[in-house]
Amino acid sequence: MSNVEIIGYVASALLLLAMMMTSVIRLRIINTMGCILYIVYGLCIGSYPVALMNTAIACVNIVYIVRNRFMKHVFKLMEINSEDSLVVPFINHYKADIQRHFPEFSLNDAPYSCAYMIVRNMNIAGIFLANEMEPGRLLVELDYVIPTYRDFKVGNFLFNENRDEFKKRKINKITAISGSNYHTRYLKRVGFSEVSCDGGVKVFELMV
Repeated sequence: MSNVEIIGYVASALLLLAMMMTSVIRLRIINTMGCILYIVYGLCIGSYPVALMNTAIACVNIVYIVRNRFMKHVFKLMEINSEDSLVVPFINHYKADIQRHFPEFSLNDAPYSCAYMIVRNMNIAGIFLANEMEPGRLLVELDYVIPTYRDFKVGNFLFNENRDEFKKRKINKITAISGSNYHTRYLKRVGFSEVSCDGGVKVFELMV
């Protein structure tokens, strides 16, 4: 197998991988990587239509990624409780994905100390449920963002731009538990620090 054929196969694999992404941004990034390899592949075999088409697709992807990076997103917190009509349908719809990232979570009948729906550009982007385990310390039960919006902006809004909401509740420390690599990266990205690890389960804290 020649180097040129390897480039073509890798490009095809990246495009296939992109189609499996639930996050639009990740899809665009991986698709762009595949397009770049296809451009190289097309030029190597003298297929200029292949190179030209993938150049155009890569440019569209880059414009979308840059525009999404710098566009203004409007976020809003909607205070909820476990009896609100949106909560159960939302959790049931994303139940499989929630269980993958929060395997210990189950919806309580009792009200949560702190419960929000996070709205992004007038679309429901995620749900946050937590309980105050002791005065001033909040334990996160569920901090779920739907796949489309997993670009850390929702988490940054909730934990950094919106800290006054927690301060109003006299919360000075937020504790979160992670059992997956993705959730660990997410927590670190939005400002949490790891304080302990037991059997692969990591505990993180954020000072408000």
